[in-house]
Amino acid sequence: MNLIFSIKSNFLKISVFTLSLIHITNSVSAARIDSLFRSDEIIKMELRSDFSAIREDRTENPEYHDGELIYYTPGSAPVKLFVKVMVRGNFRLNPVNCNFPPLFVDFKKSEVENTIFENQNILKLVTPCQLEEDVIEEYTIYKLYNQVTDLSMKVRLVKILYFDYGRNKQVFEKYSFFIEDKDRFAERNNAFVKDRFLTPFDLNKENLQRLSFFQYIIGNKDWYISSRKNIVILQSKDTTQELYAVPFDFDFSGFVNAEYTKSKGEPEEFFIERRVYKGLCYTEDELLEIFKFYREIRPVFESVINNQKLISNSDRKQILRYINHFYKVLENGELIKQEFMSDCETRKDYNLREK
Repeated sequence: MNLIFSIKSNFLKISVFTLSLIHITNSVSAARIDSLFRSDEIIKMELRSDFSAIREDRTENPEYHDGELIYYTPGSAPVKLFVKVMVRGNFRLNPVNCNFPPLFVDFKKSEVENTIFENQNILKLVTPCQLEEDVIEEYTIYKLYNQVTDLSMKVRLVKILYFDYGRNKQVFEKYSFFIEDKDRFAERNNAFVKDRFLTPFDLNKENLQRLSFFQYIIGNKDWYISSRKNIVILQSKDTTQELYAVPFDFDFSGFVNAEYTKSKGEPEEFFIERRVYKGLCYTEDELLEIFKFYREIRPVFESVINNQKLISNSDRKQILRYINHFYKVLENGELIKQEFMSDCETRKDYNLREK
């Protein structure tokens, strides 16, 4: 098959978008989503703790600090929950990189019944490292990947007033978001988290294809399958089924283009691009299938981005131009070979025998 001819032909024959093309067909059956993640409505809340001590506790062995989380829903009385708060992360934990650290929020199971946080135990909270805009853009990437597959972590955007007990004053009020806990995510998908060495060849093929190309689209190189860097591996409770990979942490992507991810002295163009395909080698027919999928989901991506009004008009346009780069590559057979076929991974790269 002539790849260039097929690419152009398929481009002209884009089929009607259907929901079945968005979601991976597999035996993992999604159960009921927890109440916190069922809505996109922004929750207003306060998080009160000794943030002076928390910000000083960016060590290898941080401790939990007592706190209160108060959230507000229209027409209802505020709900106050006693929580514990602790710093987390690797790169973003370092005060040289981030003014304010990402957090774990630990809920008391006895308190969260019949609240928005029912069934939650410990949640990751993504906070403004430097700019609030980076948080909203990373949140938007999660929402885009939710459109690619049901096997993706849910997120909830919140507007938090952070209050410091240590200084008895407000730190700031900014957007943050909660990420679904990986074990709760696995549970609702009738699966469990698999923690062992593996290669990309151990994964469901379609799952890996869509993940790899999504990471290329958003310009994210900060992930690895074998070491499970920013990747969760799911195994269905029916252990005869294949493994699935689920990505998280997208702040190093070109889509976000966060200032704290840039090295001094490098030109801006280097960081804006950031695109490296880190997936496996595929045949021309396999590439055409995945390209077809992403062409058909393109209007959905554009809608998600355009509807995120918390991102400025100029930034939304810039993001759409960034995403559009991928689709321009698909119109050029030579670029396809250069980007996806010349430096892709094979079984030999993992010391595996050819089948």
